[in-house]
Amino acid sequence: MRLRKILEKDADGMLAWMHSPLSAKVFAKDFNHYTKVDVLNFIQHAAQNNTELHYACVDENDNYLGTVSLKNIDKTNKHAEFAISFLEKSHGTGASTFATIELLRKAFFELDLNKVYLNVLSCNQRAISFYEKIGFQKEGIFKNHIKKNETYCDLVWYAIEYDAFNLKYNSPTRKDK
Repeated sequence: MRLRKILEKDADGMLAWMHSPLSAKVFAKDFNHYTKVDVLNFIQHAAQNNTELHYACVDENDNYLGTVSLKNIDKTNKHAEFAISFLEKSHGTGASTFATIELLRKAFFELDLNKVYLNVLSCNQRAISFYEKIGFQKEGIFKNHIKKNETYCDLVWYAIEYDAFNLKYNSPTRKDK
């Protein structure tokens, strides 16, 4: 497996997870109305955006498995928002773990960030377990923040800081700035 920039050839795979019934249940955002044109526009925009990084995780044959992203990159305050979405067929393969750790390495060692944060619906226990396994720590809860199927769900905020990541993954040290 490896990470690479997302390409136009990844559009069908991206659209597949967007239109998945599982995605409709676990994401706060509704992706079901997105079209291939929307996805191609996103891919084109992603290549030109300097406050976001989007990578495709691909297998040894360059087949798209999912996307990992750093959004809202703030170089002044040294933080960014993490996002991840993978095809259901790649669940349980280790691809999500690989992609997340690699993207966090880029965040902390290439971009020199101090913190990466994310939010997740409280009902998405699979994702919460995954984030906690990686080393993200809960920082807060926005109660009844997202309306899903006529009921309100909590939005839980998690973050991982450079020091915690470095300790857990025995990464090379960097000079503090």
